[in-house]
Amino acid sequence: MNHLKIRVTTTLFLLSMSLLAAQTTVTGQTPAKAKSPIQQKPTRPDDAWWTAQRNIESAINALEKYLRESSNGSHAPAARQQLEALRNLTITQLQPEWVPMRALALPDVPLWRVTNVQQLPDRTRIVLEMKCASEREDCSLKPFRKYPLILLAAGDLYPMLEAGPLPTDIRYARDGTALLAAGRMVSVIVDFAPLQPVAGGRVQFRDDNDATPAKFSLIRRP
Repeated sequence: MNHLKIRVTTTLFLLSMSLLAAQTTVTGQTPAKAKSPIQQKPTRPDDAWWTAQRNIESAINALEKYLRESSNGSHAPAARQQLEALRNLTITQLQPEWVPMRALALPDVPLWRVTNVQQLPDRTRIVLEMKCASEREDCSLKPFRKYPLILLAAGDLYPMLEAGPLPTDIRYARDGTALLAAGRMVSVIVDFAPLQPVAGGRVQFRDDNDATPAKFSLIRRP
Protein backbone atom coordinates (compact mmCIF):
# COMPACT_ATOMS: atom_id res chain seq x y z
CA MET A 1 0.00 0.00 0.00
CA ASN A 2 2.80 2.39 0.87
CA HIS A 3 4.50 1.61 -2.43
CA LEU A 4 1.30 2.53 -4.27
CA LYS A 5 1.06 5.91 -2.50
CA ILE A 6 4.69 6.66 -3.35
CA ARG A 7 4.09 5.80 -7.02
CA VAL A 8 0.96 7.96 -7.21
CA THR A 9 2.71 10.90 -5.55
CA THR A 10 5.72 10.54 -7.84
CA THR A 11 3.49 10.33 -10.92
CA LEU A 12 1.56 13.49 -9.96
CA PHE A 13 4.80 15.38 -9.33
CA LEU A 14 6.28 14.34 -12.69
CA LEU A 15 3.01 15.25 -14.44
CA SER A 16 2.99 18.74 -12.92
CA MET A 17 6.63 19.32 -13.91
CA SER A 18 5.84 18.19 -17.48
CA LEU A 19 2.94 20.64 -17.71
CA LEU A 20 5.17 23.46 -16.45
CA ALA A 21 7.87 22.61 -18.97
CA ALA A 22 5.29 22.48 -21.77
CA GLN A 23 3.96 25.90 -20.79
CA THR A 24 7.49 27.33 -20.85
CA THR A 25 8.13 25.77 -24.27
CA VAL A 26 4.93 27.15 -25.81
CA THR A 27 5.13 30.68 -24.47
CA GLY A 28 8.90 30.98 -24.37
CA GLN A 29 8.59 32.55 -20.94
CA THR A 30 8.72 31.43 -17.39
CA PRO A 31 5.69 32.19 -15.25
CA ALA A 32 5.61 35.90 -14.50
CA LYS A 33 6.51 36.97 -11.03
CA ALA A 34 4.27 39.32 -9.16
CA LYS A 35 5.47 42.88 -9.67
CA SER A 36 5.70 45.25 -6.78
CA PRO A 37 3.50 48.32 -7.22
CA ILE A 38 5.25 51.35 -8.70
CA GLN A 39 5.30 54.29 -6.35
CA GLN A 40 3.86 57.33 -8.07
CA LYS A 41 5.21 60.79 -7.43
CA PRO A 42 2.73 62.70 -5.26
CA THR A 43 0.99 65.52 -7.06
CA ARG A 44 -0.09 68.88 -5.73
CA PRO A 45 -3.78 69.81 -5.82
CA ASP A 46 -3.12 72.60 -8.36
CA ASP A 47 -0.94 70.55 -10.74
CA ALA A 48 -3.82 69.57 -13.02
CA TRP A 49 -5.05 73.17 -13.21
CA TRP A 50 -1.64 74.52 -14.19
CA THR A 51 -1.26 71.73 -16.76
CA ALA A 52 -4.52 72.84 -18.35
CA GLN A 53 -3.30 76.46 -18.49
CA ARG A 54 -0.08 75.40 -20.20
CA ASN A 55 -2.06 73.34 -22.73
CA ILE A 56 -4.25 76.35 -23.51
CA GLU A 57 -1.17 78.56 -24.01
CA SER A 58 0.38 75.91 -26.32
CA ALA A 59 -2.79 75.72 -28.40
CA ILE A 60 -2.89 79.53 -28.74
CA ASN A 61 0.73 79.64 -29.88
CA ALA A 62 0.10 76.88 -32.45
CA LEU A 63 -2.97 78.64 -33.86
CA GLU A 64 -1.14 81.97 -34.07
CA LYS A 65 1.73 80.30 -35.92
CA TYR A 66 -0.72 78.70 -38.37
CA LEU A 67 -2.46 82.02 -39.06
CA ARG A 68 0.86 83.82 -39.62
CA GLU A 69 1.90 81.21 -42.17
CA SER A 70 -1.54 80.54 -43.74
CA SER A 71 -3.69 83.60 -43.14
CA ASN A 72 -5.92 82.65 -46.09
CA GLY A 73 -5.77 78.90 -45.59
CA SER A 74 -8.80 76.64 -45.69
CA HIS A 75 -8.79 76.34 -41.88
CA ALA A 76 -8.12 80.05 -41.20
CA PRO A 77 -11.75 81.00 -40.34
CA ALA A 78 -12.06 78.14 -37.85
CA ALA A 79 -8.61 78.91 -36.44
CA ARG A 80 -9.59 82.51 -35.75
CA GLN A 81 -12.74 81.41 -33.93
CA GLN A 82 -10.79 78.89 -31.86
CA LEU A 83 -8.12 81.47 -31.10
CA GLU A 84 -10.67 83.97 -29.81
CA ALA A 85 -12.32 81.31 -27.64
CA LEU A 86 -9.01 80.14 -26.17
CA ARG A 87 -7.91 83.70 -25.41
CA ASN A 88 -11.00 84.07 -23.23
CA LEU A 89 -9.94 81.01 -21.24
CA THR A 90 -6.25 81.71 -20.66
CA ILE A 91 -4.83 83.09 -17.43
CA THR A 92 -3.53 86.63 -17.37
CA GLN A 93 -0.02 87.84 -16.63
CA LEU A 94 -1.43 89.10 -13.31
CA GLN A 95 -1.68 85.48 -12.13
CA PRO A 96 1.86 84.15 -12.63
CA GLU A 97 2.93 80.78 -11.34
CA TRP A 98 5.90 80.40 -8.98
CA VAL A 99 8.28 77.74 -10.36
CA PRO A 100 11.72 76.50 -9.20
CA MET A 101 14.89 77.88 -10.78
CA ARG A 102 16.57 74.45 -10.81
CA ALA A 103 15.41 70.97 -11.73
CA LEU A 104 15.38 69.75 -8.12
CA ALA A 105 13.16 71.84 -5.88
CA LEU A 106 15.47 71.69 -2.87
CA PRO A 107 15.15 74.10 0.07
CA ASP A 108 17.99 76.31 -1.22
CA VAL A 109 16.50 76.60 -4.73
CA PRO A 110 14.74 79.95 -5.28
CA LEU A 111 11.42 80.34 -7.08
CA TRP A 112 10.76 82.80 -9.88
CA ARG A 113 7.93 84.21 -11.98
CA VAL A 114 7.17 86.91 -14.55
CA THR A 115 5.12 89.74 -13.05
CA ASN A 116 5.11 92.30 -15.86
CA VAL A 117 5.70 92.44 -19.61
CA GLN A 118 6.12 95.78 -21.39
CA GLN A 119 6.47 95.86 -25.16
CA LEU A 120 8.58 98.86 -26.13
CA PRO A 121 9.53 99.95 -29.67
CA ASP A 122 13.08 98.62 -29.44
CA ARG A 123 12.82 95.96 -26.73
CA THR A 124 10.59 93.79 -24.55
CA ARG A 125 10.94 94.68 -20.87
CA ILE A 126 10.13 91.93 -18.37
CA VAL A 127 10.05 92.13 -14.59
CA LEU A 128 11.11 88.92 -12.88
CA GLU A 129 10.48 88.19 -9.22
CA MET A 130 12.63 85.72 -7.30
CA LYS A 131 12.01 84.54 -3.76
CA CYS A 132 13.63 82.19 -1.31
CA ALA A 133 10.83 80.06 0.08
CA SER A 134 13.09 78.50 2.70
CA GLU A 135 12.57 79.69 6.24
CA ARG A 136 16.01 78.68 7.53
CA GLU A 137 18.70 78.74 4.82
CA ASP A 138 19.73 81.08 2.04
CA CYS A 139 18.93 80.30 -1.59
CA SER A 140 21.53 80.24 -4.36
CA LEU A 141 20.57 82.53 -7.26
CA LYS A 142 22.29 82.83 -10.64
CA PRO A 143 22.80 86.53 -11.52
CA PHE A 144 21.39 87.19 -14.97
CA ARG A 145 24.32 89.38 -16.02
CA LYS A 146 26.61 86.37 -15.62
CA TYR A 147 24.06 83.73 -16.64
CA PRO A 148 22.06 85.24 -19.54
CA LEU A 149 18.41 84.49 -20.18
CA ILE A 150 16.42 83.98 -23.37
CA LEU A 151 12.76 84.55 -24.15
CA LEU A 152 10.87 81.91 -26.15
CA ALA A 153 7.50 82.60 -27.75
CA ALA A 154 5.60 80.81 -30.54
CA GLY A 155 8.73 78.88 -31.51
CA ASP A 156 10.92 81.99 -31.83
CA LEU A 157 13.92 82.89 -29.66
CA TYR A 158 14.52 86.44 -28.38
CA PRO A 159 17.98 87.12 -26.89
CA MET A 160 18.53 89.07 -23.72
CA LEU A 161 19.75 92.61 -24.31
CA GLU A 162 20.37 93.77 -20.76
CA ALA A 163 19.68 92.72 -17.17
CA GLY A 164 19.28 95.06 -14.25
CA PRO A 165 21.39 94.65 -11.10
CA LEU A 166 20.39 92.83 -7.96
CA PRO A 167 19.96 94.91 -4.78
CA THR A 168 23.26 96.22 -3.45
CA ASP A 169 22.97 94.39 -0.13
CA ILE A 170 22.91 90.95 -1.77
CA ARG A 171 25.82 88.74 -0.72
CA TYR A 172 27.70 86.50 -3.18
CA ALA A 173 29.28 83.07 -2.87
CA ARG A 174 32.80 82.28 -4.10
CA ASP A 175 31.45 80.83 -7.37
CA GLY A 176 29.70 84.11 -8.20
CA THR A 177 26.16 83.03 -7.38
CA ALA A 178 24.05 85.40 -5.31
CA LEU A 179 22.80 84.43 -1.87
CA LEU A 180 19.14 85.27 -1.40
CA ALA A 181 18.29 85.37 2.29
CA ALA A 182 15.65 83.00 3.63
CA GLY A 183 12.17 84.39 3.06
CA ARG A 184 13.39 87.31 0.93
CA MET A 185 11.95 88.34 -2.47
CA VAL A 186 13.65 90.57 -5.06
CA SER A 187 12.72 91.92 -8.50
CA VAL A 188 14.96 92.40 -11.54
CA ILE A 189 14.19 94.12 -14.85
CA VAL A 190 15.41 92.22 -17.91
CA ASP A 191 15.26 93.51 -21.50
CA PHE A 192 14.92 91.23 -24.53
CA ALA A 193 14.70 91.78 -28.28
CA PRO A 194 11.37 93.20 -29.48
CA LEU A 195 8.61 90.62 -29.23
CA GLN A 196 6.31 89.82 -32.14
CA PRO A 197 2.52 89.66 -31.47
CA VAL A 198 2.00 86.48 -29.45
CA ALA A 199 -0.31 85.22 -26.73
CA GLY A 200 2.49 84.52 -24.29
CA GLY A 201 5.91 82.99 -23.82
CA ARG A 202 8.48 81.82 -21.32
CA VAL A 203 11.82 82.94 -19.92
CA GLN A 204 14.67 80.55 -19.20
CA PHE A 205 18.46 80.43 -18.95
CA ARG A 206 20.33 80.47 -22.25
CA ASP A 207 23.04 77.99 -21.26
CA ASP A 208 22.85 74.89 -19.07
CA ASN A 209 19.19 75.53 -18.42
CA ASP A 210 17.85 73.32 -15.64
CA ALA A 211 15.22 75.75 -14.37
CA THR A 212 11.50 75.44 -14.91
CA PRO A 213 10.72 78.22 -17.42
CA ALA A 214 8.94 81.27 -16.02
CA LYS A 215 5.86 81.56 -18.23
CA PHE A 216 3.65 84.55 -18.92
CA SER A 217 0.50 85.45 -20.82
CA LEU A 218 -0.21 88.66 -22.70
CA ILE A 219 -3.93 88.01 -22.80
CA ARG A 220 -5.97 90.09 -20.40
CA ARG A 221 -9.47 89.21 -19.32
CA PRO A 222 -12.04 91.99 -19.65
